[in-house]
Amino acid sequence: MGCTLWIAGEIAKDLGLTGNEFPSKILEVKRLLYEVLRDGRPRDIVILPFFRNYTEVVGHIRDRGIVGPIIIYTQGETLLMNISDMASQGVLFLDASRFGKPMVVGFLTFLRLSQEAIKSEAEPEQPAQKVPSRATRDREEIKDTVRRIMRSRTRLLVTCQFREDLPTLSVTCEVIQMVGEVETKLVLDKFNPQEFVGLYRNMAKGKPLVAYMTTDEEALGFELRVVHTVMDKITAMLPAAMFDNKRRFFRVEPDIKDPVTVHILPDNCATKTFTVRDVSEGGIGLNAPFAGLNLNTTYPIALALPGGKLILGSANTVFKEAVRADLFNYGMTLNFNETDIISVRQYVYKRQAGILAALRNQNL
Repeated sequence: MGCTLWIAGEIAKDLGLTGNEFPSKILEVKRLLYEVLRDGRPRDIVILPFFRNYTEVVGHIRDRGIVGPIIIYTQGETLLMNISDMASQGVLFLDASRFGKPMVVGFLTFLRLSQEAIKSEAEPEQPAQKVPSRATRDREEIKDTVRRIMRSRTRLLVTCQFREDLPTLSVTCEVIQMVGEVETKLVLDKFNPQEFVGLYRNMAKGKPLVAYMTTDEEALGFELRVVHTVMDKITAMLPAAMFDNKRRFFRVEPDIKDPVTVHILPDNCATKTFTVRDVSEGGIGLNAPFAGLNLNTTYPIALALPGGKLILGSANTVFKEAVRADLFNYGMTLNFNETDIISVRQYVYKRQAGILAALRNQNL
C-alpha cells in the first residue's frame, strides 16, 4: 500500500508544490489535521508548520496509529524544545531558511520513496493500550450512539485546557440536538457550571473539547471540534471517532504549589513516592521515573492530600506507557473505604472550584 504526503497549504505554496509532483493532499491546516486523523494510513507522512502546541497534535497522530515521519516546517523560529527527544518519536524539524526549496522537495521525494519501500508485512502492530478494543470510526455507528445519548439524556463529561499554563477544567453538559446530514453538527447545552461557555468563548479560541460518556453498559470517549458558541450553547462537529474509555469521574490536576503525592510499595522494592498528575475519586494518574509497576497488579499505597490528610489503601495499575526510557505514564484505580473516597471526592470538588476561580481571574 502506498503512502500519502499530507501537506499544509501554506507550506505547499512556499515550496511551489501543486499536488501533482507525488501522491499528496494539500489542505488548510485545520482541515488537514481533521482528514489525517480520519483517513491517515500508518506509513503516511505529515508536514505541518511550526506552532506552539505541536506536541499535542503529534500525540493525536501517533495515537491514531500513524507511525510515518512528521515534519515540522519552520522558518527560522527558535525551537525551545528537546529536538533529539522528538526525533526519537519520528518528528523532524526542517528549517526552510537554511535549505533551498529544490533540496527540500528532493528530500520529501526521497522520504516518500523510502516509506513506499517498506513492505506492508513490516508494519508495526499498534500498542494494545493505544487502540481500545471497541474503537470505531464508522460515521453511522457514531450517529446512532449520539442519538442514544440524546434519548437517554446522558450527561457528558467535557474537559478542556484553555491554555498550556492553566489546569484542565472539567464540566458536564448534554447533547440536545443533531443538525445537518452532509456535515452533522452537535449542539451542546445545559453546562454545569454554565459559565464554562463564556470562559471558553473568551479564552479557548476554538480549542477542541474532549468528551466522555459513561453508562452502566459502556464508557466512551471522543474529541469534539468546536464550530461556534451562541449564548450558553456550543456547536461542534460530529466526532470522527469514538473509543473505549475508563474515565468515570471528574479528574482534576492538583495545584503544583500544593501537590497530591502517593507512596507506593512495589514488589521486592522500597517504598516509592511520586507526585500525582491527576486525581479523581476513582483513580490517579502519574508520570514516574520508575518502571517497576506492573499492569493489572495491586499495590499498597498511601495517598497524601493537601492539608495533611493521609489515606491508606491500595491501587491497581490499569494503564502503563513508556514516555521515554526513563519515564513512565501510569493510570491506577483506587481501592479505599467509603469514608476515604468521600475525602478524595471533597478534594476534587474543592480543586475544581479553585480551577474555575483561576479561569475567572484570567478572564477579567
